[in-house]
Amino acid sequence: MVIRETFDVEAPLEQVWAVLQDVPRLATCVPGVERVEEIGSDQYRGQLAIRIGPLSARFEGSVRITRREPPTGLEAEIEGQDGVSGSWVKGVFRGSLEPTGKGTRMACEVNLTLRGRLAQFGGPVFEATARRMIAEFARRLQEAMEEPS
Repeated sequence: MVIRETFDVEAPLEQVWAVLQDVPRLATCVPGVERVEEIGSDQYRGQLAIRIGPLSARFEGSVRITRREPPTGLEAEIEGQDGVSGSWVKGVFRGSLEPTGKGTRMACEVNLTLRGRLAQFGGPVFEATARRMIAEFARRLQEAMEEPS
């Protein structure tokens, strides 16, 4: 499943790029992230709690940044497992930034594969959950731009 979203952040491109490079700070913008730790160069391990339909899951997983094009592009591979539901997710995130008259436009594309019990809810429920998470991420990213670094 591929999900594409675009949103605007009222901050200069360089400031948004700086937050995207500060993984602990960036993690506070991602809904459901409970823990993140660096395990190597551009490699992170963490935990994400999520609710899809009536089921909740807590994915243990990893993120590996695979490409950076400062200050406009970023790509990462994502994978995780939830032991309780027997579900796993694997995907690729691509983000791009461009300046606008009022700040920065971020376009993101997430290509995800979900297997296991959570996948039974199908594309529409999973897609709606992902879109809500991206909207919350956009709101939190804007808040991060307004806080002193």
